[in-house]
Amino acid sequence: MSNEPEYKDANTSTENLPNKGRVIIQFIAGGLALIVITIVSMRLRAVGLAVGSFSFISGLTMLVRRKQFFYKPGLIVTVCGFLLLLASPRFGMVAPFAGYILVVVALGLIVFGLIRAIKLAWDLGKFS
Repeated sequence: MSNEPEYKDANTSTENLPNKGRVIIQFIAGGLALIVITIVSMRLRAVGLAVGSFSFISGLTMLVRRKQFFYKPGLIVTVCGFLLLLASPRFGMVAPFAGYILVVVALGLIVFGLIRAIKLAWDLGKFS
């Protein structure tokens, strides 16, 4: 086994394939999860307050760590948690707008994930 050559990808465009696939899955799964959480939290007040406060606090802790890796996801989680708290029916006229913004963002995440998946499939098809 030690005399065998090390496996190396002959196609350089597929070296980052696992990372590209992971990003696509994160976009689509994140969008679907955000839609489900938004709809459930708008219907059930206690669940909305619990999930919103948990995501707001966890996003703030990600921001407080001050690592560059956690900045963008921490900011996104904090804003989504804040909007989930506002989407609670307790806030009256602000609640529909916050829910609308969350659903639009979630649909945008799904669309960006699908666009990246189509682009990846197109790029892989060119090199086959």
